[in-house]
Amino acid sequence: MMDAMREIRFDRFGGPEVLVLHTDAEVPVPGPGEVLVEVDHVGLNPLDYKIRDGSSGRAQDLALPAGTGREMAGVVRGAGPDLDEAELASRGLAPGTRVFGMRDLGDSRGVAAELIAISADDLAPIPGETAEEDLPRWAGLALAGLTAIATVEDTARIAPGSTVLVHGGSGGVGQLLIPMALEAGASRVWATGRAANAERLRELGALPIAYDGTDWRAEIHRATEGRGVDVVLDTHYHSTFVPSLDVVAEGGIVVPLPSLADLTPAHERGIEAHVPRIRPGRDRLDRLAQGVRSGRYPLEVSQILPLAEIGRAHELLEHGHTRGKLILDVRA
Repeated sequence: MMDAMREIRFDRFGGPEVLVLHTDAEVPVPGPGEVLVEVDHVGLNPLDYKIRDGSSGRAQDLALPAGTGREMAGVVRGAGPDLDEAELASRGLAPGTRVFGMRDLGDSRGVAAELIAISADDLAPIPGETAEEDLPRWAGLALAGLTAIATVEDTARIAPGSTVLVHGGSGGVGQLLIPMALEAGASRVWATGRAANAERLRELGALPIAYDGTDWRAEIHRATEGRGVDVVLDTHYHSTFVPSLDVVAEGGIVVPLPSLADLTPAHERGIEAHVPRIRPGRDRLDRLAQGVRSGRYPLEVSQILPLAEIGRAHELLEHGHTRGKLILDVRA
């Protein structure tokens, strides 16, 4: 086992420049119920930069310096004192097993490091053989996937025959919302995105609306003959939430994904609106793994950057037009 490792940390809130690669970080020791994982890749999400700049509610009680990142993929290398070989094997987490997962939102430690200690409950094995070029996708699956499940199943309650509008359908979460909405029985799913991503949205099963060349509200009114849609799943929120209230059918629901979304405009108009709450769990991670293996959830990785370029990765995240998932290669 190495004496020190590489890890990204920040000691103050601010821009991407506060993220520093340390080459002499202390190797973590897994506690009770935890597994030691050698990280191959880290998935990046808007939550990461919102914690880094202090704008997320999850930054309020964060002790600095702190690590960064929530989701990852890697290989099990050890475990805490209460997890023997038999227990690890029963969970499918024997040493040498490739795994993916995300930290519970109550665990503020980061994952952008060569080794992490993480709760065994927050991991699932990657089923079957995995080609080297396919590894990055698993690192970006857990948070996006658990968010999508919480949105579609726990919050939006999509029923057979429902019509759905997804804002940001080509993003990391959006690319899972579309197939999950169709699985839940949606009869039609429209998805907004740039014109350049229209074909990708069609591949996922959605009817694309190019927001950079089309008035999406007018298009929804035209396509639904003025009725509107039953469900709006809004990954953007800031520029789309209030306008979306004009295209919700009577008795419909709007689900903005940002945890700090202000639902007041919807409630003032008598429109149901809720923010999803992620519920971690091995059953849901296993479901995501099966969905990826079967091809039902074809999550796309748009770019892979080395660990040392995490600042550049955060700049891309903040730009807000990333297609699919951004991934860090911890080994590079």
